[in-house]
Amino acid sequence: MIDLELCYMPATEALTRFRARTLSPVEIVTAQIARAEATEPTINAYADRYFDEALDTARKAEARYAKPGGRPRTLEGLTLAIKDEAAIKGRRSTYGSLIYKDNIATKTNPTIERLLRAGAIPIGRTNCPEFSCAWITDTRIHGTTRSPWNRTFTCGGSSGGSGAALAAGSTTLATGSDIGGSIRIPSALCGTVGFKPPHGRNPDETPFNMDLYSVIGPMARTVADIALMQNVTAGPHPLDMDALRPKLRLPTAFKGIEGVKIGYSYDLGFWPIHEDVREQMTQALAALESAGAIVEPVDLVWTPDMQRGCESYLDHLFGRGLARELERHRDLLCDYTIWYAERAGKTTAEDFLHALEMAGQFHDRVGPLLEKYQVLICPTVPTNEVHADQRPSVLNQVAGRTIDTDYEWPMTHPFNMLGRLPVLAVPAGIGRNGLPVGLQIVARAFDDARCFRVAAALERARPWLDTPARRPKL
Repeated sequence: MIDLELCYMPATEALTRFRARTLSPVEIVTAQIARAEATEPTINAYADRYFDEALDTARKAEARYAKPGGRPRTLEGLTLAIKDEAAIKGRRSTYGSLIYKDNIATKTNPTIERLLRAGAIPIGRTNCPEFSCAWITDTRIHGTTRSPWNRTFTCGGSSGGSGAALAAGSTTLATGSDIGGSIRIPSALCGTVGFKPPHGRNPDETPFNMDLYSVIGPMARTVADIALMQNVTAGPHPLDMDALRPKLRLPTAFKGIEGVKIGYSYDLGFWPIHEDVREQMTQALAALESAGAIVEPVDLVWTPDMQRGCESYLDHLFGRGLARELERHRDLLCDYTIWYAERAGKTTAEDFLHALEMAGQFHDRVGPLLEKYQVLICPTVPTNEVHADQRPSVLNQVAGRTIDTDYEWPMTHPFNMLGRLPVLAVPAGIGRNGLPVGLQIVARAFDDARCFRVAAALERARPWLDTPARRPKL
């Protein structure tokens, strides 16, 4: 019998018990491996598994806690699922592609290196779409990753395997990356927590460490666990000139939100919203108001012209890398990768300039609002009913309107366009359709703690994944 309380135990609680020697890392790793073996046939969160090595490392962590003066490290004994995108020296990194099925990394991503040096135990690599270029997680090399809540639907992308593993209870911590919503979308669809830090907060690999849309960040099941990870990963790094100085350290506890002003928008003036998303967001806003916040609607319009600007920017830069692979290995690529690469080839330098102009126009609206309000809250996606193998070119229906599941679906990329804004993705609740609903909590540039303070208040009022009734039935 698998002990699910160990599988879902928050990292902060596990560390307390490790130090008190009332729990061993071996017990949690053993339970989570059993959980993965039971759930992987249906959700397929992992691309590679490191289970035997994880157990060996857990035994070493146990000995460190048991030894007088053993000085356990910050994350000693906690399992970590690592997206199959960030390099780990000596390990396979496939980027979700058949092209790289035998690729062994020669160095470790600087953020991953910090987590491992802090004592986190790598339990496996999590599945992601090919080159992280889709909002679903479905590959020719590793197969389809599905929502632990309903296997018909997607877990999101591109950090989908990380979100699914956290929701299933087969890891304690996970990592993701976010260039257009790839941390926040899986967090919303899996009922977990994910942080898009301001660009430069966490060091990353080249060339994407220099792309202002792109970040690497933490994924977990609680707000405190995200803060725990961020306090390990943030700070300057000699290999990343964009890494911010000085290091930001988040609080470990967050005060209440009495008198805090919160602005919200259901649709950013653009998106159709599923009734479940609207209902759960309404209840979450009411909970924040009951906790003492001043909650007010704001007029924040994301326009089709801004949408085209954001799309053109990502096509111009991110898409060029796909075009290279298309030229060399078309027969090995996923169909959606080919679709993206062919579209990307149509962008121009004028499109790129237009994207920068649209970012400025959008911030002209957002910047003043984030001085008036501590945070802005909006949905993460307008609907959670997207199939596990959905293609970006295929149309979907939301609230009576036809949209594609490319840039018309996620509500995340506007805040990649404003890459210095911190955004914390948190659960709002479970819709009538039985699927999680997620919210984005956005703060002004580089003011990360504001997101965490409001998120912690919402978590206290409407906790998630803390009891069997609030977990997926797997």
